[in-house]
Amino acid sequence: MKPQETKFTSVYNEIKQSILEGQILPGNALPSSRMYCDQFHVSRYTINRVFDALRAEGLVDIQPRLAPIVVSTIDAYYSSNAVFEILKQKDGILQIYQTFALILPPLLVFALRGVDVELMPHYKQAMKVLRSGLTPGGWRPPSKLGYDLLRIGGNPLLSELYSTFGLYNKLTFFAENCPYFFEHVSQGSAAATDTIIDLLKGDDPLTMYHQLSNMYQKLADSIEDTLNYLSDTTPKCPEQTGLKFSWNPMRGRDYHYSKIIDDMNLKIGLGEYAVGMYLPYEKQLARQYDVSISTVRKALSELEQRGFVKKSNGKGTIVIEPDDTKLHQLALNSGYVEKALRYLHALQLMVLIIRPAALAAAARFTREELDELTDRFTSPGSVYLADIQEAVLKHTTLEPLYVILSETNHLLEWGHHFAYYPAKKHTLSHLNKQVILALKQLNEGNTGSFAGGIADCYRYILISVKKHMVEKYKFHNVANIRIPESCQSAGNP
Repeated sequence: MKPQETKFTSVYNEIKQSILEGQILPGNALPSSRMYCDQFHVSRYTINRVFDALRAEGLVDIQPRLAPIVVSTIDAYYSSNAVFEILKQKDGILQIYQTFALILPPLLVFALRGVDVELMPHYKQAMKVLRSGLTPGGWRPPSKLGYDLLRIGGNPLLSELYSTFGLYNKLTFFAENCPYFFEHVSQGSAAATDTIIDLLKGDDPLTMYHQLSNMYQKLADSIEDTLNYLSDTTPKCPEQTGLKFSWNPMRGRDYHYSKIIDDMNLKIGLGEYAVGMYLPYEKQLARQYDVSISTVRKALSELEQRGFVKKSNGKGTIVIEPDDTKLHQLALNSGYVEKALRYLHALQLMVLIIRPAALAAAARFTREELDELTDRFTSPGSVYLADIQEAVLKHTTLEPLYVILSETNHLLEWGHHFAYYPAKKHTLSHLNKQVILALKQLNEGNTGSFAGGIADCYRYILISVKKHMVEKYKFHNVANIRIPESCQSAGNP
């Protein structure tokens, strides 16, 4: 198991990067420590340590009883070596924008449904900028408006993902420090402005989706054109060092033992550890996960508390049928409620992003792979969706998209919520039939129907588990989680 990034370093690196990338301009105050505590799920003590470290590095100025002010260091960051540094990461930057173009349209269309855009904090600023024409800093208010829209829906994963994109897209360089890009993009700025204004006033999801897709694809094309121009005009173009995209939706909560629990939940839910089977010995699990025996014991103890396993003196730990009484007790625990909400939020996100990901991957499936999947989908009791998800990931060539799908899939915790509620057998049977039908569409060359069918599988799980949590455990706040439209009924391409 890879070393865990500390809470301090995780928060410090992200805030520092947001300053260096121009997300927070010199002279402006950082968000309050309370806002950062909520965003990163850490204590005020950790945030204050981060502020002190940023001051020591000369990035912020701190006065008593005032929020830290960003110091004018961005010019030093974008020095004469800026182009050279950008070109080192050329391929990675382009992949960021290509991923942008795939997944932001469905996220924004979903967020715009039923929302009064004019009430958003940055709406007036965005409109003023859009109507006044393209300026070097004109991208900021519309970008902040996008964040407002994704945050208002109540799913923190959407806004966190949007913020993470902002840390990697180098837009400050392109829009404010690269004349070629500014001149190139300005040619189509009027059309882009009209598109955004029409979107904010529109009510047809399909039209909005196409408009957003075209707009973000044009942006990706402009970035690619600019990067090619810089490559052609830069003597001794540097070798690629890569741009390692990272998104950690579990930041501030990512402990080794919880990863073990999630993995073992998955294996129990998929039948790898069946009811009546003994788990590997503690020493074996410690070697497997590269952790201490005490960490393993802590994970096994929580699994026992959840009612999924039982320790037997001298024999080990055996997998048992879930104890409904224990699950009811857990339902009263605030931590359990938080995990349940995070699970549903992850499902909601997966419904929105798996369709464009599956559509992009569909053309890369070989005949042999399709035949193998067809043969595999004859085993009763298995989760076919897990197999198809694995196949989609295998054919996902955009590294940022791969990371996002993997992290979202990790949050789903198959063995924790989905695999253990009473209607599992019925739900799983229905779900497997949907997967088989989607694969049939792919075999027939109907890639759009295949991708939409996979998205509808996750939608079905979201509907089923949401209903179960409300009716069984009385998680009434879960009732507010919105269900995305069915891909088949929404008329998506």
